[in-house]
Amino acid sequence: MNRLSDEKALELLRGAMTARSVDGPPDDLWPRVRHRIGRAANRPPLGDWVLAAALVVLCLLRPSLVGILLLHF
Repeated sequence: MNRLSDEKALELLRGAMTARSVDGPPDDLWPRVRHRIGRAANRPPLGDWVLAAALVVLCLLRPSLVGILLLHF
């Protein structure tokens, strides 16, 4: 079994590895970030609004329910 010299091992490693250019990132991410920020936010479904309105009405009719709701949230 032959032993490789350090120089030969380094030469083989350098030959196996490809050089990468460090010009910058492959894509500019800022246009995608601006696009996501500019999109309209998703609105909650109608059922969520109905549930919130029902809770408000119940709390106005029976203020004792506020304490019970606070224990759950």
